[in-house]
Amino acid sequence: MLVSAIAFLGAACTPGVGGVAGDGGVWFSLNRGERWEQKVLIHADGASRQTINSLDFHKLVFSPQDSRKIFALSAQGGLWISWNAGNNWDLIISASGVNDIAIHPTQPRTFYVAVGASIAKTESDGDVFKAVYTNDQKLNEVASLALNPANPAILYAGTKNGQVLVSENSGASWREIAKLESAVEKLAIHPAKPDIMYAGISGRGLAQSTDKGKNWKFFEASEFRDFVLIPTGIIYASRHGLLRSLNQGQDWVNLPLISDKNDSNIYSLAVNPKNPLEIFYGTRSTFYRSLDGGFNWIPRSLPTTRASLSILINPDNQDMIYLGVGRVR
Repeated sequence: MLVSAIAFLGAACTPGVGGVAGDGGVWFSLNRGERWEQKVLIHADGASRQTINSLDFHKLVFSPQDSRKIFALSAQGGLWISWNAGNNWDLIISASGVNDIAIHPTQPRTFYVAVGASIAKTESDGDVFKAVYTNDQKLNEVASLALNPANPAILYAGTKNGQVLVSENSGASWREIAKLESAVEKLAIHPAKPDIMYAGISGRGLAQSTDKGKNWKFFEASEFRDFVLIPTGIIYASRHGLLRSLNQGQDWVNLPLISDKNDSNIYSLAVNPKNPLEIFYGTRSTFYRSLDGGFNWIPRSLPTTRASLSILINPDNQDMIYLGVGRVR
């Protein structure tokens, strides 16, 4: 189906979201979270200033090979792109239900977007989209996407009702390879060992597959919040805290936190890509940073009344951090 048949897709258009003061949108720090400024401008001229400061953003992603090109995902406000490190934003998908994005690692003009119960694909940086997957069960939204780093023609998708789907021909055809117990909120593939996959399962915890997604085992029954793959393993965030494994899940260590151990309120997690001992996480009100692998923490108040939902560290300059914020229940 071509873009003309997909009513929910738009390209580089501007909605009427400006003019209302808000502390949402995207925030930016030049000094690892010590101070923040909003990066929310769509367009400004002598008559008006339009911004995304009223929107909630649950995921921020850099384009491969270009840290000035940033995608921002809003479940209610669509998919946004900045070409200039967040100084201005364009809307490229105007629909609600934008849940995830997967970008081709060597052809970054090609990417896939989970939109409601569908997956849209572009090969032109969002100028034109086509639907490569759709589902008649509209409540069974596509929640997560992951491209195989060794073979980007292989795309995985996780759905709200627990399906793990795979396409081995860049989205042309699909099959179900597993059925998990609850919504597959996040999928990730080990960059050096693509047979190994991880999934964050709503209300159930963290799962691992060692056979390309066919079979899964659970590490912990907990409320999943986020996870990050590191060169030697994985760091996992649940409602109750952080766990780290340095051997792909064979052994786990609880990282001591200074936030509430009964409900740590963790909503986002990030690790310095050049130094896995530097860990960041965000809660409803606080931004935490550790320099020693999670044993000591530096807390700083968030610059907003909204929760930290996504932390994005610039791979070229780790002092530069972006924060996607939003309201949570």
